[in-house]
Amino acid sequence: MNNLWSLTKISLINSMGINKITSSKSKKERNKSIFLALMLTFAAVMIVSTSVIYSKFLADGLKTMGLLDMLLTLSIILTTVTIFFTSIYKAQGVLFSFKDYDLLMSLPIKRSYILIVKVFQLVLINYLVSIFTFVIPATVYFVYARPSILFFVYLILIFLTLPLIPLLISSIISFGISYISNKFKYKNLVITIGTLLIVLLIVVGSYSSGEFLQKILINSSSISDAIFKIYPPAVMLTRALAEGSIIDLGIFLIISIGFFSLFIIVFNKAYKIISSKLQESYKKNDYKITSMKSSSITKALLIKEAKRYFASPIYVLNTIIGPVLLLIMAVATLFMGEDIIYMLFEIKSVGELMPLMIIAVTCGILSLSCTTNSSISMEGKNLWILKSSPLNPLEIFKAKILLNLILVVPALIISNIIFFFSLNFSFIQALWLFVISILFAIIVAILGIVVNLFFPNMHWISETAVVKQSASVMIQMLISVGIVAIPILVKYFNIISNNNLLLASALIFEIIILAIITLILSKVSVKQFEKLN
Repeated sequence: MNNLWSLTKISLINSMGINKITSSKSKKERNKSIFLALMLTFAAVMIVSTSVIYSKFLADGLKTMGLLDMLLTLSIILTTVTIFFTSIYKAQGVLFSFKDYDLLMSLPIKRSYILIVKVFQLVLINYLVSIFTFVIPATVYFVYARPSILFFVYLILIFLTLPLIPLLISSIISFGISYISNKFKYKNLVITIGTLLIVLLIVVGSYSSGEFLQKILINSSSISDAIFKIYPPAVMLTRALAEGSIIDLGIFLIISIGFFSLFIIVFNKAYKIISSKLQESYKKNDYKITSMKSSSITKALLIKEAKRYFASPIYVLNTIIGPVLLLIMAVATLFMGEDIIYMLFEIKSVGELMPLMIIAVTCGILSLSCTTNSSISMEGKNLWILKSSPLNPLEIFKAKILLNLILVVPALIISNIIFFFSLNFSFIQALWLFVISILFAIIVAILGIVVNLFFPNMHWISETAVVKQSASVMIQMLISVGIVAIPILVKYFNIISNNNLLLASALIFEIIILAIITLILSKVSVKQFEKLN
């Protein structure tokens, strides 16, 4: 048991970078850590504030209808769905493709301990999600409903076990994809395509299940009865919290802990085999030298970037899902027109604001689809190869930026063309959409490189820590979303009422930002790159 605790502690310290913060003697590193802490605090405050406001808004509406308990049900369903979706592609990186596999397997500790620690890391990430999507709404419910103090005892027990069922299902799916991928030459490509297809099937299936859900609602005596038929744990946990039902709580705890424990026991038997296979690389044994080919520096670096990108399923899935969903939304408008936009964002009509909304949504998706915010960190211990090569750092940056644009811009152009026809945009409106969105894609790509150079993580263990949990990813997203939010706030407060004038101002705003970050990239970031080790 001491080995398990030590392994867990060391794993958490390494994944969170605590040693780097506490042992650093550099004033610059300490200042960077302080800035990062402030950014994290700011992000946490904003998310908590948004969750509280949204929960209170829902509580007010539901209370007037006598359905306040639905706040708990909705928060449980939201938490379950969020954990399930994010864990499908997160599980592969945390459970299998971790950098210290050989080191851990060589230690005199039980193999089951390694699995438990990795699963615990995955659960811990989902606990953070649960705080915002479940604990805060549940606390708002307590303020409105005033149940007994036993509510918080139940809340803690549910909080600790709520992620187990969605995590179990997503891990099984990830395990299945990883197992199947071992049968193929290009296993990483199989993992990426397989995971992406499953996510897309679930997304498309959820939108095409309206008739099925309608039948359930018609044949149910109440909303609670309908939800119970779809996802029983949501109603059971609602009764446990709202009515203090210890029977519902006990059944849920037994099912969750029991099935999850069984999963760990069974999964542990094949864990070493699958993990070992995923560490292998395919090599030809009949290689023959035929002819040597040469290419430009940019092309060679771009090919290298593409190979590194597609070699990491978690890297691909975390960045490619945005453009794919944008294409799906655009294609959906061909068949449903504006109705799909109203359904997705739960609004009745936007009229002349539709072009502005499409631009905002498109740019918002681009903010979350950046490959460059972790591209420097992904070099890891191989960074010395680039630094020792006779290359101008700007050429390296250029290749990384180009890869991001190649992945995003084609999907962006196709989506914009579809929006032009399906939503009956005028030529001017379509022109605004093209220019602003493509310029924003360039801004995001350059911004990602700049931020990653100032907040790199070169000593990562799992690629998941770089792609999903690193400071540079969070900071890039916050800045990008902030850039999108400013014109939205200008319109919301009616500072500029004319739409064309607003869009022209947004374009000028983008050009200024692009000029600033390009100057930083060419001057400051080059020096920052030289300091990396």
